[in-house]
Formats: sequence, structure tokens, C-alpha cells
Amino acid sequence: MSTKHTCIRTLAKCGLLLTTLLSPTWAQNVSVTDYSVPVSQSTNLRIDGLSFSYVTEGEDVLVEGGDAGIVYKKFYNSLPYAYSFDFLGSASYNREPSGNRTGTFSSDFRIQVQKYFKDTNKFFYSFSPNVQYRKSFDRPQTDVTVGLGYGRFIDATALRKAVRIEDFLYKEGVLADLLPKETMVELGHIIDKEDEYRDLYDDRSYQNYWYEDMSNEITKTGLVLDKIGAIGLLRMREVLTQETINDRFFGWDVNLGVQMEVLTAEEGDKRKDPGMAFNFRYSRPINWSTQVNTDFQFDTPFNDDFGREYTLTQNIDFIYEITNRIAFTTTNTIRLRKQRLSDAKLSVNSSIDFNFFIENKIVFRISDQFFKAEGASFRQSFNVALSYRIF
Repeated sequence: MSTKHTCIRTLAKCGLLLTTLLSPTWAQNVSVTDYSVPVSQSTNLRIDGLSFSYVTEGEDVLVEGGDAGIVYKKFYNSLPYAYSFDFLGSASYNREPSGNRTGTFSSDFRIQVQKYFKDTNKFFYSFSPNVQYRKSFDRPQTDVTVGLGYGRFIDATALRKAVRIEDFLYKEGVLADLLPKETMVELGHIIDKEDEYRDLYDDRSYQNYWYEDMSNEITKTGLVLDKIGAIGLLRMREVLTQETINDRFFGWDVNLGVQMEVLTAEEGDKRKDPGMAFNFRYSRPINWSTQVNTDFQFDTPFNDDFGREYTLTQNIDFIYEITNRIAFTTTNTIRLRKQRLSDAKLSVNSSIDFNFFIENKIVFRISDQFFKAEGASFRQSFNVALSYRIF
């Protein structure tokens, strides 16, 4: 095993150690899996990795280049329907010594729509288009997967915000004790209904009613020592409008379907044979500061090479909020690809990121990425970037 791979494992262990050392000494009365809402949803749109370089010497331009990325994610789950949208786009350009400017761009768009058979169970059928487009493509490469599955995800981010509010109020001496489970869940429900408050009232005054309902829910427990007051409202506002909190999901689902290529990237190319697509997803917050997401995919064609030609992909994300202003994340992708009449080839792509939240929409990110494919040289890249979340 190489020294660099040993370092990656060591850093992962350090992240788990930090989780133990920096966790609060008290435990909340509520856990992530206590949260259940009839409508679970989240939306995230951000400009990611915006950079520009321009260097001159006299009248000569030595360096001119830039890149930018955009990420849009939407999740919605309200029985009997669930859907998710994931869009990733990037573009860059560079000025050559001749003065010509060359650019490239790429985009990936994936949709998954699920229809549950009944409101009371977890069986569903799904429809999932996947579109990829690169500058070198003649047209967007498109495939569609139709399948049957079992499982469900819940977005508990609002409950995570409620717990952070509770932490602040308890530390400030506003609360005599931690809030009951039922209060915490209801507080999360009120936080989740911000859009409903905005629709019912106007954009300027809805927050008065929103904060008032949250304050009343906390006060009626009898645990408020005097009154929530200005310091309590200030802490609530900091959590809800000034801090960035990573999404908290819990649940799992498994999906088995048929994948069909609708459009090839190059005109005139023959479409691939339909194939089997298997997908297993699992998300679990280990505690209130730590989140783990994993996604396992396996596909193989329905022809003579069934089981002998395949692609196996395992993605694992680990998120740890060190403080309310700093988050550590690591992403690991392992891919095993087997082509006809050749041996399976393994590739590993890992990244280690530290995110510094300057304010609730601007994030400063330091990232170190490692990539190793069988038969290719080890590659490492270091990046520093600003990210802006639009909503």
C-alpha cells in the first residue's frame, strides 16, 4: 500500500476521532430518526468553484483563464410520490500563447421519480432519466432506467436546525433543561414550514409570526427560566438565516430496473443493448454533527456478456461539522469496470475538503483530491475556491 493511500486512511480515522472528542457532553432527548413529516423536501442552488486568473507583463498577457461550476439539487418526498433532481455543470476557458481563447464545458443532469404503490408501505416503481453533455459530444447522451424498488428517505435538516437552536439556548442559560422529544419534533415542523408562512403572510412580516410560533412552542414546555428574550431570538435568527447547515437525510432504498440508452453522444453510433441496473442508497446521521451517505450501483448488459461485462461503482460521503463555521467532508468513489475480453480495472477517486462558512451563502473551500486508476499514474490536485449558495 502506498504512503499516500495510508495518509487517506489516517485522515479518515482522525475524522472519526474528532467526532468523539468534539461531541457535546450532553445528549438531546430527540434523535434524527424521530423526525417524520408528510412532506419532506429540500432545495439547494449554488455557484461552485468560481475562479479567474489574469497576469500581464508590460503589454503581454501571460496568463488568462477561469472556471466556474453550478450545482442544483432538489429533493421532495410526500407519499405516494417522491422525486429528486441533481444537476452539475462546469465551464472553463484558457488563453493560449497565440492569443486564441479555448473553452470547455460539461453538464450532468439526473432525475429520479418514484411512485409508491400505497401510502402505507415502501414499495415503489421508478423512472430515472440521466443526461450527460460535453463539449466534444454531438448531442446529449441520454439513458433511461425503469425499475421497481423498496425504501424511503426523510430529510431531517429542519430538526438539525432545531437542535442547534436548543444548543444555543441551553448554553446561554435560557433553558433549564433540554427540550422534550415532542417539542423538538414540532419545532422542526415549524422550521420546515417557512415557505407556508411566507405564502400566508408577506415577505417582510412572515418572520414575526414564524419566530413567534417557535418561541411559543418552546415556552409552553415550562423550561424557559425567565423569557426567551432578545438573546434567544438572536440565536434563533443566527441558526436560520446566517449559518450553513449540511443536509441531514436518513433512510435507504433499493432499486432494480432496466437501463436503456435513448441517445448516443455521437450521431451514427449504435446504441448499447438494454441492461440490468441495480442501485442501493443509504444515508444515516451518526450523530447531530456527522452524516454518512453511500450509493452502490451495478449494471450489466442483457446479452451474451451478461455478468461478464459490467460496471460497479461505490460512492461514500462523510460529513462532520467541527463547529458551526467549519465542516470537514470526504468523498470516496471506487469503480470497477469490466469490458469484453479484458480484465476488470479498478479506479479510486478521493477528496478531502475543509469548508469555512464565511456567512450563510458564501463558503471558502480547501480541497485535496487523489485519483488512481489501474495502469495509470497516481494523480493529486489541490484546490482553493469560493462557493456561493443562491438558495
